[in-house]
This record gives sequence, C-alpha cells and structure tokens, in this order.
Amino acid sequence: MRIRRKDYLSLAIISVLVILTLVIFGCSKDPQTRKLAFMASGQHFMAEGKYDEASIQFRNAVKTDPRFVEAYYRLAQACMALRQWNEAFSALQQANELDPTRLDVHLDLARLYLAGKKYQRAADEANTVLQKDPDNAAAYEVLGASYLGRQQNDQAREAFAKLIQVKPGYSSAYVNLALVEAASHQQADAEKHLRKAIEVDPHNLQAYLNLANLFRSRQDFRQAMETLEQGVNNNPDGRDLYFAQADLLLSQQNKDGAETILGRLRERQKNSADCAQALGDFYSDHRQLDRALVEYHRGLDLDPRNVEIKKHLIEAYLNTGQIQEAATLNDGILKDRPKDVAARIAQGRVLMARGKMDEAIAALRQPVADAPDSPQAHYYLGMAYWQSGDLKQAKDELQKGIGLTPDSLPILQSMVGLELQMKDYDVALEYAKRAAEANPQDPQSHLLLGNVLSQMNQVKAAEDQFRTAQLLNPDDPAVHLNLALALAHGAKWAEAEKEFETALRLNPHYIEALARLAQFWTERKEQAKALVRVKQYVLQNSGDAAAHELLGSLLFDTKDYGNAQTEFERAVQLNPKSTQACLQLGRLHQERGETDAAIQWYEKALALQPKFAGLQTIVGNLYLDKGDLNQARKYFEQALVNDPQFAIAAGNLAWVYAQQGVNLDVALGLAQKAREQMPDLDSITDTLAWLEYKKGVYSSAVPLLEECVQKVPTSGEYRYHLGMALLASGDKNKGREELQAALRLKLPESDAQEARQELSR
Repeated sequence: MRIRRKDYLSLAIISVLVILTLVIFGCSKDPQTRKLAFMASGQHFMAEGKYDEASIQFRNAVKTDPRFVEAYYRLAQACMALRQWNEAFSALQQANELDPTRLDVHLDLARLYLAGKKYQRAADEANTVLQKDPDNAAAYEVLGASYLGRQQNDQAREAFAKLIQVKPGYSSAYVNLALVEAASHQQADAEKHLRKAIEVDPHNLQAYLNLANLFRSRQDFRQAMETLEQGVNNNPDGRDLYFAQADLLLSQQNKDGAETILGRLRERQKNSADCAQALGDFYSDHRQLDRALVEYHRGLDLDPRNVEIKKHLIEAYLNTGQIQEAATLNDGILKDRPKDVAARIAQGRVLMARGKMDEAIAALRQPVADAPDSPQAHYYLGMAYWQSGDLKQAKDELQKGIGLTPDSLPILQSMVGLELQMKDYDVALEYAKRAAEANPQDPQSHLLLGNVLSQMNQVKAAEDQFRTAQLLNPDDPAVHLNLALALAHGAKWAEAEKEFETALRLNPHYIEALARLAQFWTERKEQAKALVRVKQYVLQNSGDAAAHELLGSLLFDTKDYGNAQTEFERAVQLNPKSTQACLQLGRLHQERGETDAAIQWYEKALALQPKFAGLQTIVGNLYLDKGDLNQARKYFEQALVNDPQFAIAAGNLAWVYAQQGVNLDVALGLAQKAREQMPDLDSITDTLAWLEYKKGVYSSAVPLLEECVQKVPTSGEYRYHLGMALLASGDKNKGREELQAALRLKLPESDAQEARQELSR
C-alpha cells in the first residue's frame, strides 16, 4: 500500500510527538533529564516571545534542581521581559550566590540597580565585571551611567571615552558621551557626538531623540522636527520617534498635526497590539484618557490574552472612575495570577475607590509584604491610610516609597499634601522643591511648589513658580487659576481677574475657577456681579450639581435662605452623594435655629462620610443644645474613635461626663489632653477646671476658672463655676460675688437654682 505525502507528513508529526512524550515522561524519574527538558521548553517559549510560559518552565527547572544556575539566569530574563523586576532581581541574586563568577549575572544586576537609581550598587557590580574582563564594553556603559546619575560628570566622561576606545563602532557610546557633555553645558560637543552616533548607526533611535531634545532645549523647533523626521525615514517603525514628533507638535499647540503623526504610526503598525498599548500610554501621559481607552481596547482586540495591556486598561479605568470595569478586568488577572503584585495593588485601589478603606488597607498590606521594594505598593498603602485618617501610618508608607524612588513625582506630591495637612510647612516646602528640581520640565511640579509657597505667604516666589508652569503648559486652566489666586493675594486685581477669565475660557466648565472668581468678586464687594455670573452658568448647566451648590452658597451669604435652600436641595437631587450639599443644608437649618432639621441633614452627610470626626462633634453639640446628653455623648465618643487627637471632641465628651457625674477620671484625662492641644480655648480650660472641682482639687480649679472669667467676663457659666470653686475652697466673699454676677448674666436654670441655693446657705 502506497502512503500519500500528506499522510506521510501526518505520521511523521505523530511519531515526533510520541518520541517527545517518551523522552519527557519516560525519563521523568531522572531529575537531570527533567530539568534539561524544562530548560529546553522554556528557551523554546522565549524564542517565540511567550514569556509567561517560559517563566513557568524555568521555575519548574529550578524546583527540580534548586542549584541550577542557568535556570535562575534564564528565569530572570523572562521576568525582565514581563517587567516583573522584583522576581528578576531575586532570580539574579540566587544565581549570583550559586556562582559568583558569572559576569552576565553581575551585568544584569548592575542594569537593574541602575534602573532603580541605586547608582553605587550598579557601579560596584560593573567594577566586579571589569576586574575580570577589563575590556567589557557593557560594564563601562553601566559604570558611566552610574556616574552620570550621581552627577559625577568627569568620571562618567572617562568611562564613556573608555567605552569608545574598547568599541569604536558602538553608536550608543557616542550617545552616552553626549549626555555627559550636555549635562556639563558643552552643547557643541554634545551635538557633534550625537551626529557621530547617527553616522555610525543610522538605526540608533536614541541618538535622534537626544539630538532633537538638544535642539528643543535651544527653542530650535525646526531643527528638532527635521532630526526626528530623518530618524523616521531611516527607521519607519521607530515608535518613539513618532511620539517625540507628536509631543513636539503638542508643545506648540498643534493638536491636529500631532494626531496626523500618530495616525501614520497607527496605520503602519495597525496589527500590532504593542503599538496600540504604546499609543494608549502616550494619550494617557497627555491626559487624553478617552483616546487612551480606545487604543487599549484595540490592543486587547488584537491580543486578548495580553496581561500588560489589561493592566494599562485597568489604570485608565481607575483614572476615569470606571471602577466596576477595572474590578472585573483585574479579577480576571488575579484568577490566573493570584500573587501578581500589580494586580493586588489594583485590587486595593478598587476598594479605596469604593470607600472600603479597612478592606483596602488589608488588601494592600499583602503586596507590601510580598514586594517590600515596590514603591507603588507603599505609595497606595500610604494613600489608603491617609484616606482613613491615619496620618502617621500614611507618612511612614510614603516615606518608604520615596526611599525606594527619591524622584517619584506622585509620591513627592502626596508627601507635600500630607505635610501641609499636618501643618508642617517647612517639610512640605522641602519635598516640593525636590519635586521641581527632579522634574524641571514638568509644569505640575512648579504648580505644586507655587501652592506651598502661597500657603507660606511667599507670594512673589509663588507667582514666579506659577509663571514657570504657565510657560511649560499655557493651556492648563489650573495653572492660570493658581496664578490668579497669587496675583489676587498680591492685590494685583486686574491681572488676577484676567487669569480667572483665561482659566474659564480654556475650560468653561471649570467650576472651581468659577467659584474662586465669585469669591474674588465677593471679597471686593462685587457680590451682585458674582451672583449674575453664577446664575447665568446655572441656567446654561442646569444639570451640574456643583453649580447649584455654588449658587446656594452665594445666596446663603446674602441671607437669602429660601432660595439657597432650593439650590442646595436641587444639588442633592442631582448628586445624592454630595456631602457638601448636605452639610450646607445642615448649616442653613442651624442658622435658622431649626435644630432637628439641621441634625437630619448632618446625619445624611455622615452616612456618606461616616468617619468625619468634625461633623460628629457638630451633631453632638446640637444634641447638647437640646439637652440630650446621652445622644451628645454617643457622637463625641464616635468622633474620638475616628480621630483620637481631636481636642474639641475630647473636651466636649469630658464636659458630658462631668455633667452626668460618670467616668470622672477618664473625663479628667480627656480634658487635660484637650488643654495640652488647645491651651487658648477657654471652654476646654473651663471643662478641665470644673472636673478638678468635682474631684475636690480646688487649688487647681480656681486659677483656671479665674483665667476663663478674665477672658470672657460676660459668661455666666464661667462665673458660676468660679463662684462654686471659691466657696468650696473657703473664700466665701469672692465666691458670693461671682455667684451673684453669674445670676445677673445668662445662666441655665439648673445652674441658676444651684447658685441661689448656695447663696441662701
């Protein structure tokens, strides 16, 4: 019987599969054979770009033989391809411990240290290689970069010059040398060496990019664009060149030109999922999140199993408030990779977005434990602590994040905000300066520094920072708003008003700018002008809850309570989760003396923010006004659970305990702590003194009460307390005088009755 060629090929394939099965499974009892089979399989997957599958096989090889150095090294390569830097570092460390003579391991460790800005460790690894191989070009490259990172330009120049000597045809050596020269302000030499790099290798993308940046720093945009276009002509698939062109055009406000450039790249690589991801990242970096989402979705259509694109899409979902979409996609990643650090962090962020802070903190502690050198894990755990009100823990985590990435703009910005909240302005200023120095071309860094300087009343310095931010990004309405506020602070009224209007022209729906402009006019006695402008905006944007809140606030300030109530209630209808509108309604009813209605609205606000200690204290005070000590006590106690350092809540709870005659030792401790925090608040001083009177410590109570009466001589309550303390201490004449004075002033009936009884005795 003759076998057809097609059948012969099928039989051959089956035979090969049978042989492979016999090799792998027939020898499965031999560890040496098994580890080599895993290694071969991993290398096969690496060659096909299937890095997940490759890493699994290399891990299997390591499990089979924990001393298999090559498997650890290959595992590190797979992890680096997957951007799993922590796992790559661990694998390289293990390989180095098993075989310290492996120069390729030392080089990869050096590169990871360099990426993490641990420059001295990178230099140490590079020097280890050079001791064994004095002509190792890669080691000189890392060594020079480590010197450059520490701004040791002379040593960096020497290392890169040695690199050129060892490898004269290596284009990147000239690029690196040019970086040193640019850092040393030797621009002519830098330009010469970048041109040399392009001459040596017309396919060196970084040479074109650096040369274009050099021209851009000179404001020579024509030469910068020509350089990039030359790069694209020689490297039509060089994505970074397209992105640099688009960025240059955006900096010149040429959005259509930028989109044309990006369209060329999209069309050229229309079947590339990686290109779609890169485009999404570009749009995301330029705050065009809608377009970023489109590109990430396009990338997933091209490669549905691409985990990296999924992670970038999750980030975009979180940044656009699409929490459920982010959660669903992230749950899918965690199902396949339950220990994925980035996915665990995203899980915590989803919980934060849903307001589940305790669960978020618990979720984020795990990636911090699993990857203690992950700055993102520390950063988001710190943010969760911050949002839960634990400022100390938040600060600890953010500082750990900065220790790992000293120039991280998001972490530095968060540290500034945290220090400002903690009223430590000098420390906030140091962090803000670090952010601006590390990111001199980033307008947000200058904006941040300007805000800190404003809060420290360094108005001129703040204005300078805002103007720098404006030069870097003239189309950002937030920059114009902050500049307007600084100008207004400096009494430059006309300039300030112009900047307010510019911010609103750039973003007509910028409600914060409108609110600040209205406040600006109100402070200048132009309240009618503010009302007209805001009413006009509300008519045009009737579905904007924040606009109704703003109009309600303006009406409230003019004591037009009826119309203000209408606006606040409309805001609640449009946005039932508006804490601010509920607070305003509570304040409005409180102003009218409608205590029950005020409590009702404040409790709605507390349902939205259940850990708002200040508001819980306000509600407790309203119950005090009603004479309901039990309800007041409940709210004060809850406020202290949420913020144990809240002095007013502590003082008020101590007062309630004193009135009820319970927990007097606890009450005394609370009052003492509250006075330490707020020594100038006479109501807390009075509470402490009254508790000391209750405890029979008259010698301490009398001088404190005399201090209160001296500050507020018209307070019947303070005079009543002083009179009672004086009588108890034996000073009957002065005691009688104070009680008589208290009765002539406003005094609660129960206290008045007690005073009259004491006087009759």
